[in-house]
Amino acid sequence: MNLLKTALAMGSALGIRELSRAIESVNVDSVLGVAGLERKPSALSHLLPMAGLITVSAAVGAGVALLLAPSSGSQLRTRLSDGLGEAKHRLSDTIDRAGQTATTRASRHVVS
Repeated sequence: MNLLKTALAMGSALGIRELSRAIESVNVDSVLGVAGLERKPSALSHLLPMAGLITVSAAVGAGVALLLAPSSGSQLRTRLSDGLGEAKHRLSDTIDRAGQTATTRASRHVVS
């Protein structure tokens, strides 16, 4: 009788371990897949690559315009240096704002 209780307890412990592993592997996408659904891509996933492409294009265009504008070498270097410094600050500000937005949205999802 005591051996039977021990065997059942061990079986339960092993079953619970396997169940916890199975539960850990479940995510939202797998649950939606069972129901035949899927997540809708966010607008941000389409917007970020487009914004990046526009930013890079604008930077290349500005660089070409500076190089083709008539000016002396020292003036050109000064303008390029100033422009790069300003672009660096704008990029830093944009990254900070994006991080704050992402943090705010993530906290809304966690709280909800």
